[in-house]
Amino acid sequence: MFVLRLGTHPASGSRSFRRGNRRVREEEPEKGGIVFVGSSSIRMWPHLKRDFVGLPVINRGFGGSVSNDLVVNFDTVVGRNEPKLLVTYCGSNDINGKLSVDEAFADYTEFLTTAHDRFPAIRVILTSVKIAPRRAGEIPKVNQLNLRLESWAAENNWVRFLDCTSYLADDGNRPIPIYFREDQLHLNAAGYEKWQAILDPVLREEWAKVN
Repeated sequence: MFVLRLGTHPASGSRSFRRGNRRVREEEPEKGGIVFVGSSSIRMWPHLKRDFVGLPVINRGFGGSVSNDLVVNFDTVVGRNEPKLLVTYCGSNDINGKLSVDEAFADYTEFLTTAHDRFPAIRVILTSVKIAPRRAGEIPKVNQLNLRLESWAAENNWVRFLDCTSYLADDGNRPIPIYFREDQLHLNAAGYEKWQAILDPVLREEWAKVN
């Protein structure tokens, strides 16, 4: 199992991660709801509660995180909130951190398995790893990772894989710049609007299953 402690893992321990983890640690737990967790694509989601009105969503994303960070800091980020439903986005920083697809897959599924072991009744929406113009060279590995995650989710009835990547690509599988901020990495308002439209009906359906 490819799990190393924070500081020794080749893709962990960034300054932004340490800052983000402090922020998450200082926030009061909100138990029994829907935890959004993952890297900056989650952390930077504007108006999460407004976008999913009527649902008990909380944002526990933090920038710079990789899947191993979520394993090492599981209690702080997820455990103390005792969620019924988990929405995850991670993997892009893993690939960018020079992990192989196998290593990134092992870390991500270790995190998800940890969540299920701790909370056997939990359900998980596993949103696909996105592509971005700034990381266009990593798209083949991202696609491989998504295929591995989708197959793994199909084998675990408590996980639902959700394709939130296709809308970002044109017919040639190239990222569409209009969905990204000037940094050509993070989503802009149009990108989040599309993501919200894909996720909202699935989120409500999965929430109904745990209530």
